[in-house]
Amino acid sequence: MTYIPDKMIGNPDNYPERLSHEEVEKRFRKLLGEFETPSVPLNIRTTKEVELEGGIIRQRIEYDVEPGESVPAYLLFRKNLPEDAPGMLSIHAHGGDNIFPHGKAYHCHPDKDDPTQYSYIAALRGFRVLAPDALCFGERQSKFGFDQNYYDEVNSHAELCGKGKHLAWKSVWDNSRAIETLEALGCKNTGAMGWSGGSTQAYILASVNRKVKASACFFSYLTLRHQFYQFRCKHCLYHFIPGMMQAGIDWDQVAALIPPRKIFLAWGALDFSGTPKPMYRAFVEAIRNRALELGIADSPATFEDHEIGHRLTMPILNAAMEFLHQELSQGQG
Repeated sequence: MTYIPDKMIGNPDNYPERLSHEEVEKRFRKLLGEFETPSVPLNIRTTKEVELEGGIIRQRIEYDVEPGESVPAYLLFRKNLPEDAPGMLSIHAHGGDNIFPHGKAYHCHPDKDDPTQYSYIAALRGFRVLAPDALCFGERQSKFGFDQNYYDEVNSHAELCGKGKHLAWKSVWDNSRAIETLEALGCKNTGAMGWSGGSTQAYILASVNRKVKASACFFSYLTLRHQFYQFRCKHCLYHFIPGMMQAGIDWDQVAALIPPRKIFLAWGALDFSGTPKPMYRAFVEAIRNRALELGIADSPATFEDHEIGHRLTMPILNAAMEFLHQELSQGQG
């Protein structure tokens, strides 16, 4: 019989600690690990190009992120797009077995009326979009023994932890290289967006990488105090950094490091298994309080739909596109 304790070790009444934003950032960056010193040049190369409906060019490119490791990605943009058009890192969802084999391709089909095709739609709206495969997805699937898909991620996270790292660090490292790729392609202002596990990757990246000028996140806001003491959601593994609870910090405090840069948060009130209400509210409150301290009255931008669960809709995506255009077009030529 497996014993599952009612509570994890520790006292949730004293967690997270009341800390200054400077102290939260100091502790979190120590736990996260170094991500600002590239170990190899990007060496961007294009391997294939096709034209999609709507005059969208989709290139398959690769760029190097670590010694001996490259990331395959799709680069999508309108024909005759200005070279300094805003750049958008579009992070695919985590999902289930239907997304692991596809990765980046899952959101890049030429369907302007399907909100899950947000990489393609963002290109239609005038962004230069980079949609990479995350580790364990698409062309970066790495099979361990007889297990597949989510178990590959479990094993990859375990392997990284054995090396003194973790999946959150790998996500920030690879996505920071993606932002540098957009810069190398001429983008002066860059943002990030994602759905579900892609949302998680986007706000973790934005919390520490100041090159992300604006971000749009669709669902999947997790706080460890609610996760371990109340809901036990079945989330992806980006949230679980060894020692984070011991350090006295939680994810809403980390997300509050994003201001003065802007963020858009979308949430469905029926998303009971993805983002229960207390988790979402904690994110909104923490970011809003920090923004008000900095004299910013309209952050975060939010879209709450009380009729949906973990589902991306066109009204959500349209609002996000308008937000991103407003924030990333400032200062453009």
